[in-house]
Amino acid sequence: MSNNSRTLLRLLSVKGLATRRILSLHQSFPDLEDVFGTSVKRLTEVPGIDLGLADRILTETDEKFVETQLGIMADGPYELISIFDSGYPPRLKKIYDPPILLFLQGEFKDSDQDAVAIVGTRTPTAHGRDAAENLVRGLVEQNICIVSGFARGIDTTAHRAALKAGGRTIAVLGNGVDRVYPPENRELGKQIVQNGVYCSEFAFDTKPEASNFPRRNRIISGLSLGTVVIEAGEKSGALLTAYFSLDQNREVYAVPGRITDMKSRGANRLIQKGAKMVLDVEDVLSEIEAARKFPTTIRQLKIDFEFDGDEKRVYDVLEYEPLHIDEISAKAGKASYEVLSALLTLELKGAVRQLAGKMFTKIG
Repeated sequence: MSNNSRTLLRLLSVKGLATRRILSLHQSFPDLEDVFGTSVKRLTEVPGIDLGLADRILTETDEKFVETQLGIMADGPYELISIFDSGYPPRLKKIYDPPILLFLQGEFKDSDQDAVAIVGTRTPTAHGRDAAENLVRGLVEQNICIVSGFARGIDTTAHRAALKAGGRTIAVLGNGVDRVYPPENRELGKQIVQNGVYCSEFAFDTKPEASNFPRRNRIISGLSLGTVVIEAGEKSGALLTAYFSLDQNREVYAVPGRITDMKSRGANRLIQKGAKMVLDVEDVLSEIEAARKFPTTIRQLKIDFEFDGDEKRVYDVLEYEPLHIDEISAKAGKASYEVLSALLTLELKGAVRQLAGKMFTKIG
């Protein structure tokens, strides 16, 4: 537990005193305990602290709340980390409104900085579950931590797939970490604690109220390099996570669905508005490569099929650096239309990627 946890709990118990104002106080009072020994006049000199809030800070801290929280900490397998601690997730610290305190079970690791959020509907189709499992498996193979919201549906699928693949996963809750919601995920929560982090900004004994979940979504995106949306309706909370991700200057991806499928309307709209369309894990990995904190392992696609005729000739002249179709055509000694036909077939087989400007690159 952080040395200043009691002080921060006292501040958080004051009505109207949220993250930005506590950070503002910290600028004026590096030792936040000094806040309680100063005057109302001095507090009103701090940006964001008006007369009423200054008075409440000095007279209306909820000591019963503080003692209850510390008592639960003492009796349970929990940790408290603050934004001022070295163990606080670095990426989360960079968002506009980071949580001052995180209540958690498990332990953040440095490698968790390379993380991707997977979110979506609570009632996925078989297609949605398969997409989530396949993407998570591919991400875990590249040592990517999976972040999600522990809700029913895509969230649960993502957490389970990460654990099954031997990876790490972070569950961000809309309730206190001493509660399990949904209740059927109790065993999953225990597994996450052993192979990741089960965390919340909400105090112990906080119920899973509807108003909590939109707020927790900024933490899901804030912990991640990017957010992948799978099967989200037009009013899905998963879209809010995507919007937070955009606001935090992180990547946004969406898995496309049928235009007649209402569960995919939100995801399809994201693509229409510029989100990266995800057809396989490489679509995610290629975008986050430069932002990763730790080196990635070399990815090599195994080509387990035979090339025929023009396909082999074209494939053999391709390189891992992009080549224009005219250059490929010249090297292969084939007409452009013949080369294009072969390239499109190779792309369907997963051996070639087409880039902008009629550029192609070998990926296997």
